[in-house]
Amino acid sequence: MYTYLALCKRELDISKDVGSGLSKASWAKIREDYNTKFNITREPKYFSNVWFYQKAKYNAWTWLLRRTGNGFNAETRMFHLSPEEWDALIKINENVITFRKCGLLHEDLMKAIFANRVATEHV
Repeated sequence: MYTYLALCKRELDISKDVGSGLSKASWAKIREDYNTKFNITREPKYFSNVWFYQKAKYNAWTWLLRRTGNGFNAETRMFHLSPEEWDALIKINENVITFRKCGLLHEDLMKAIFANRVATEHV
């Protein structure tokens, strides 16, 4: 996942296109570099799906940060909540369940990529 995110960040940095998604040329470059690095062939839909899945995880993470206040441990980068608190939050936003036992993988990259993306972007 790190390689995918790093490639996305590189293309966003190159394009300087704040507030929207990546261009078709950027997606083609990411796909080419990723497939070459891992000696595989992933189709464009794979990269689109990963983008939206990672964005949903990042959005759930930031939502949880806003909702929990003192329940977040900045040293461990994890949430320390009671089972009842988790259950209540998961009922509101089921995407946060992944953070019950771990933090956000590659948090800095995810923030750099998704913090300023608009909700209406298309890949």
